[in-house]
Amino acid sequence: MSAARALYAAALRFYGLLPHRLLGETTRVLGRARWPAPIVETIVRAWVARGRIDLADYEPRAYTTVEQFFLRELRPGARPLQAGFVSPADGKLFAAGELDGGPLVVKQQVLDLARVVNGTQRALLAPAHARRPLHALDLSPYAAGRYATVFLTPHGYHFVHAPVDARLRDVRWIPGRYFPQNATALSVIPRVYERNERAVLRFDSDAGPFLLVMVGASLIGGIELEGLARADWASAPPRATTIERDVRKGERLGHFTFGSTVVCLLSRELARGAELRPEIGRALRLGETLFR
Repeated sequence: MSAARALYAAALRFYGLLPHRLLGETTRVLGRARWPAPIVETIVRAWVARGRIDLADYEPRAYTTVEQFFLRELRPGARPLQAGFVSPADGKLFAAGELDGGPLVVKQQVLDLARVVNGTQRALLAPAHARRPLHALDLSPYAAGRYATVFLTPHGYHFVHAPVDARLRDVRWIPGRYFPQNATALSVIPRVYERNERAVLRFDSDAGPFLLVMVGASLIGGIELEGLARADWASAPPRATTIERDVRKGERLGHFTFGSTVVCLLSRELARGAELRPEIGRALRLGETLFR
């Protein structure tokens, strides 16, 4: 491990002590501010160079805020849809496997599926075993199913799309923190996908039900859904918000303002005979076959 990476890993151990929401609000204000054009252009050029971003994939435009660049739009045809259950976003395949009743393993993270999907009530004095779930989504259809986690990098495309034709039944909000989710962070910060803010989207498709869990990340971190004001679904106390909307494969579902993760959970009905196409650790593009 390089000295810089070792220093970053050491700093991450104290990330939980930081005021995550204040950091997010500050970054959001700065990102949406209308700075003089030369400042925005300098930031964009630096970000493109650092991330080796191919802007030919995106609609050409002048950016008046840094956030507009983060939320840049793909040009038509840049992400053709392949067969099967496709990747819902650009990113890296961090993990995939069977839902066999044991934990989900993502990098060094050992995660409880029920906590990822249903959350837990946070009580300072309550021991972990005594905490109750926030939601009661039935996970029995997912026994013997499949899972895959796609990490969206801060340098990439930040929108999430439907992996197949389906009906979006509802969304469940789980409030939480905003820890980073890159590989180094997952190696030193425990249970990130159980602790960060999440939106659990429940779908039915002709081949069977599935879930997409959008996990918010550090800094801006916010999760936004298409056609829904955030206050309509992310409000206390957390609840299931009915949507009942048909979505087409490749249709936009929502976005992250910075970078984050989407956990795909396939029911055993949908996963029957499914074959994972890409290798774990590989870069993915929106619309590329994930399960065939």
